[in-house]
Order: sequence, then structure tokens, then C-alpha cells
Amino acid sequence: MSFRVTQGTLARGVLEGLQTNLTRLQRTQEQLSSGRRLNRPSDSPVDTVNAMQLRAEKKRTEQYGRNIDDGLSWLNTADTAVTQAYDMVDRVRQLAVQAGNAAMPQDSLDAMAKEVDQIRDGLKQLGNTQYAGKYIFGGTRTQTQPFDAKGVYVGNTSQVLRTVSSDPQSGEIGVNVNGSEVFGTLLSGGLDPADPSGNTAIKGVLENISDALKSGDRTALQGQLGQLDAATGQMRSVQSTIGAKVNRLTGLQDVANARLDTVTQGLANAENIDLPKTIIDMQIQQNAYQAALGATAKIIQPSLMDFLR
Repeated sequence: MSFRVTQGTLARGVLEGLQTNLTRLQRTQEQLSSGRRLNRPSDSPVDTVNAMQLRAEKKRTEQYGRNIDDGLSWLNTADTAVTQAYDMVDRVRQLAVQAGNAAMPQDSLDAMAKEVDQIRDGLKQLGNTQYAGKYIFGGTRTQTQPFDAKGVYVGNTSQVLRTVSSDPQSGEIGVNVNGSEVFGTLLSGGLDPADPSGNTAIKGVLENISDALKSGDRTALQGQLGQLDAATGQMRSVQSTIGAKVNRLTGLQDVANARLDTVTQGLANAENIDLPKTIIDMQIQQNAYQAALGATAKIIQPSLMDFLR
């Protein structure tokens, strides 16, 4: 059984082939102009799903990186404040040791007491240190000064947490420092429970040292040195904790950056074109289309109807 190929059948077949070539050329031109291999899900459903997963992971990793940066800023600010406080407390100890000299006149002791009072005010300011408008030593009460005018700690002991990884057990880390552990006994012993009005604060170590200097009571002064040494030991412990957390976050930051580079490269491989290959493909398709147009012009000759139109 034979089939008759008419001029119309031949023309339709040629036009369908030309349209297919033109569509392929258009898709390649679109990829070249956008620089992306995936411009719509239909371009490659499998790669589209993979790209969506990589994009979600990239956003998570970037957020972890921002959380780590914020946590490091909190800890570095706290470390600077604690270091300054340690130096100031060490100065108080030097003054207390000098005041133990029985030959020291009362005028010198009064001058030392004034310096201790100034150091106490400076420590209270350090205890109210802020980062990005938030108080870093007040626990989760970041909008209220953790130390009031009497030097009493009014913050809480809750941790300010930052999510730094996807680990369900250790993915969160506290980035704040409890102000009462650093400054508490130095500034005040808290409110006096014997005062029902709640307006009387128990004197802290620095105020007791100042009072001993003003009164010339060297026995009381020596008794406060042990309290002062205990406070400085607590400061060193807090600094060690801060340093350990900084090291941990720095390590996590390196891991997050490396993971971000890997995900970014994978996303580029899934979405972006191979530029040299795409240029060559477009040139081949253009040549093929031009050749098809030339062949079509030779195969499909004008008919009498074309002249009559």
C-alpha cells in the first residue's frame, strides 16, 4: 500500500521541523541571556527539586552564620567588660594592700576611699553594658538595666540563646553572661530582707572596703580582702567560660562557611549554565536552523496559487 505525499503534507512536515528547531534555539537563547539552566520547573523537574532543597539549606546555613556572628558580638562585648572590671578590681586590691600599712595617714586612706567609690560606680556602668541597644548582663531582661542605682542586681538568670546548628541537642548556645556572677558581690549583697520596705540594700565588697578606709579600720579592711579575692576568682572563671564559648562559635562559624560554599557551588551546578557549552550549542542550532531554512526553500517550490495571491 502506497501513500501519496502531497505538497501540503510536505509543507506541514517541514514547518513542524522548523518550529521544533526554532523552539530549541529560543530555549538556548533564553538560557544564555539569563545565565540559568532552570528558568521554570518544566525545564528539569528533578533538578528543580534539588535546587529548591539546596536553596532552603543555603538560607538555613546563612541564618546560622548570622546567629553565630551575633553570638560572638555578645560574647566579645561581655569579655571586654569583664576584662576591664577585672583590672579595676585589681586596682582596688592594690589600694587595700597599701592601706594595710600602719604608717599610712588618714588623709591618704580617705583619698583611697574616694578612688574605690569611683571604681564602684565604674563597675556599675560596666554591669549595665549594652550591645545593639540590649543589656548583656541582665539575662533575658535585655531592655532593663540589670543593676539599679543601689547596685542591686535586678536581672534574671535565664540564658539568651542563639541557634547555631541543626543539632537538636547542642544546636543552641547561651551567649549572655549572668551579671550577678561577675559584679553581684562587689556592688551589693542584694536587698536587706530585714527591711520590709525593700529599699535597703546590703553593702557589697567595694562599699565595705570604702567604709573601712574612711574609718581607718585596717582589721575590717583585711577581712574584705578574702571577699575581694573570691570575686576576682569568679571573674576569671567567667572569662574562661566566655573564651570556651567563643572558641566553640568560631569553630562552628568555620564549619558554616565551608558548608555555605559547598551548598552555593551545588546550587550553581544545578541552576546555572555551562557558558562555553551553551554558546557552542546555540551556534550549532543557529547553523542547523539556517540550513533547514535553505533546504526548505529548495524543496517547497512556489505554486501557481502563490503567484495568484
